[in-house]
Amino acid sequence: MKRIAIFLTLILVGNLASAQFYVGVHGGATLPKSFYGDSRMSDNEWMFTQGHQHKAGAGRGWATGLDIAYAMPFHPSLEVLLSADYMQSPVSRDVEDYYLISYRHRYEHCAQYDMQLPQFRNIPVLAGVRYAYPVTNGVDLYGEALAGVNVRIITDWNFSFADASWTQTDGQTFGEYNNIDLKTYTNASTFAFRVGAGFLLKKKFSIGASFCMLGSSPLCWDRTVVTRYSVYGDMVENTATEHVNYHPVNPIMVTITAGFRLNPFGGSRHVQDW
Repeated sequence: MKRIAIFLTLILVGNLASAQFYVGVHGGATLPKSFYGDSRMSDNEWMFTQGHQHKAGAGRGWATGLDIAYAMPFHPSLEVLLSADYMQSPVSRDVEDYYLISYRHRYEHCAQYDMQLPQFRNIPVLAGVRYAYPVTNGVDLYGEALAGVNVRIITDWNFSFADASWTQTDGQTFGEYNNIDLKTYTNASTFAFRVGAGFLLKKKFSIGASFCMLGSSPLCWDRTVVTRYSVYGDMVENTATEHVNYHPVNPIMVTITAGFRLNPFGGSRHVQDW
């Protein structure tokens, strides 16, 4: 029995060593499109709706990822591809300027003021196919199509300010006043797909562009507002919470990436085909 197990293990290792099996890494820039990248303001509000689509105001960001590919033995130019990426975008400059500049002027009289705007994060895990066509010596043109699941994450939106004193409507002035406004967004998982094209150089280096639709899902968050203030030396604290279900957000973006890949088992590469 032990000899059979060793024999089967040797066969498996031998097959892997001769397989067209590649592991690659890539990274680059993300360019939000459509409503996902729309940051035009309306009544000084961000993330407002129009036509049941949510204007997220996402800015240009970055992406990195891992690819695992297996070339079909009957046609090495055709590959089965598994891809996992991490994409992150800040809010756009328009949104940042409004909240970090306009609000700062509004609360410049306060002793302390702080705002942390959210980041948009997407983690798509996709599977599909890639096909390469030789253009010239050492250069191949490829196209790919993948589908799978995306996990959308939006980090917390935190706004707080503190003042040394506060005044009632009757004009009486009291002591310290603090306010914390926190929005915690709910993560979402959606169907996603990606199509792309690019060039493969010397069978190892790649540069390409992809169009990604990462799935529409409702924007939901829990909001917590904590107010603390002193009255005649006694500290009073009030906490208010609410859950909000809003219109959908649909991450749509173009990515431009460069990468490198290798065959970890050192198998035959059929470089004439791929």
